[in-house]
Amino acid sequence: MEKAEAVVAFVGIDAHSEHCSLKAVGRQGESLLAVEVATQERRLRAAVKGLPRPVWAMVESSSLAPLLKEWLESVVDRLIVCETRENRWIARSEDKSDPADADRLARLLRMGEFRPVHVPGRAGLERRELVRLYQKSVRDVTRLKNRLKAKYREHGVAVKGDKVYTVRHRASYLRQVKQPAVRAMLAVIYEQLDGAQAAHLKIWGQLFARLRTLPAYRLLKTIPGVGSRLGAMLAAGIDDPERFAGPNRKRKLWKYSGLGVRSQWSSHPEQARVSGSPSGNRLMKYAALSAAHNALRGKNRFSRHYAEMVEQGKDPAMAERTVGRQILATALSMLTSGTVYREPEPGRSPVEEV
Repeated sequence: MEKAEAVVAFVGIDAHSEHCSLKAVGRQGESLLAVEVATQERRLRAAVKGLPRPVWAMVESSSLAPLLKEWLESVVDRLIVCETRENRWIARSEDKSDPADADRLARLLRMGEFRPVHVPGRAGLERRELVRLYQKSVRDVTRLKNRLKAKYREHGVAVKGDKVYTVRHRASYLRQVKQPAVRAMLAVIYEQLDGAQAAHLKIWGQLFARLRTLPAYRLLKTIPGVGSRLGAMLAAGIDDPERFAGPNRKRKLWKYSGLGVRSQWSSHPEQARVSGSPSGNRLMKYAALSAAHNALRGKNRFSRHYAEMVEQGKDPAMAERTVGRQILATALSMLTSGTVYREPEPGRSPVEEV
């Protein structure tokens, strides 16, 4: 819970692509403003400028949230993007409407009952969007490859490996299909695959152009198991290591990445149920676990620790998950202190000052 003793006006914004509902309440919960305006910078700024200061405003996390933050953060004293899944009062309410949602956001803000979400700056936001688009392009290529092989097998042609995708070997595989209509369908899938692969390479080129001069990206690539593509995901996901500052900073990152541990109990804490967190940033979780899987193939401190855990009887899947958390903690430490990765000598940290 956060307290804001000096704040005079609390504004809740229920945002949509065409219009936004705004509701402002005062320190005692009295209504100060209730209006619906078009989703335009000029109209939104005008709506909140007349409120008594200091003013806090809150909007739920969505695709529009970064744009609203950019438009309004200069005309309010604080603009908060909050975690949607925490707002059960809004999501499960029987009285569901845009003005009612805006009113509840304003009152949650007044009570301090919200979980803020980090919204990167313009450059960081572009990197994050490109990383997500890159991952979608990977799925598009994989889906088309699977579809191609499935179609061949459906018509009695055995396909293994990657030769079937290459331009050089396509004709020999197509000749094995007797039906002209099926060959025509396969030709279309090949065209789709060529387009998807070209888009995939173009997106990576745009992403790499934005990352190659980023110091954080160059540091993260040196961690065993990370490399270029996973480094891009980690750099875009962490964005600013200072947002995890404070006590238990690495645990904050683990929780954000979906690799934290949750404990649930009632009445008897010794009977608490401990399990992995089902929430978190899926790209960060994928990057951390993929990096852990890669790191275990080599000789490094992560693979050595994994071997020790398995030898002690720990479940291999949980041991690999632990390695993923270690990689995240190492990445955060490197970004915070501006260090490069080095395999630790006995009694020394795995990172050293540049």
